[in-house]
Amino acid sequence: MSSVCILAGNSRLELKEDASVAVQPQLRAFEAGLSLAGDILAETGNLPLLSVAFDHRGVFRRQFLVPGLTNSQKRHPRLSQLHPDVVAVFEDSARRLGIPLEQVLAIHEDSARTQIDHLLNTTDLSWEIRSRMTAAGESDAAMPACSVGSDNRPRVTCAAITSAYFRKASSIAQESDVLLEVFFEDTPWSRVLAYVRGLQLTHSLGIATSIRLNLVDSDGTVQRGGIIPCRADAPAHQPQGRHHDSLREAYLSRQ
Repeated sequence: MSSVCILAGNSRLELKEDASVAVQPQLRAFEAGLSLAGDILAETGNLPLLSVAFDHRGVFRRQFLVPGLTNSQKRHPRLSQLHPDVVAVFEDSARRLGIPLEQVLAIHEDSARTQIDHLLNTTDLSWEIRSRMTAAGESDAAMPACSVGSDNRPRVTCAAITSAYFRKASSIAQESDVLLEVFFEDTPWSRVLAYVRGLQLTHSLGIATSIRLNLVDSDGTVQRGGIIPCRADAPAHQPQGRHHDSLREAYLSRQ
């Protein structure tokens, strides 16, 4: 049986001038992910590995973590260790669903970009994969949360950021047979197509994790996809499974 990991939403953070944090949460996706975790806990007695992703600008540990953490905690922060403004947004949902915030890993864009930089600088990637990771190679890459780089960092695609979130969310499992359940909402910083392309890119990079994309509507309704395994024989530019097409159609219908 596969070990299940859950990515419960992709929210957005911004540090304000008064040192408060503005949170644009994907609360419905967060709640859907935690609800599944609760079901698995009730059925198996084990809580699956949980994470939530955060888009942001700047250095995450300098802006959004509470003081006094160890270096290890700063590298792998839990949701309970984030700025009180962030905790306040998620704690009621977590309490209602019976999942402590201490059990939820916080994955962030700063770490994702570092991972992407490392891949681009140290890995012999094909031109096709590189073009899907850097903004110049993707026609709709001009989405601020994804494509804004610095003088020392390339402008990267939303697919690359999303793929890095997937790899981080699934790498915390020790087993080789892993199913990553991804819950997300179609928001301006987190588009459906980025998730489809992020899944394809993850598998093109050789990550063997099976992935299911679950689109959550504003009313909490979950459109669950099929489980997409990594297929070594699948061309890198081809979608793996009909669910990609249904998600793409759902995205286009919202435009």
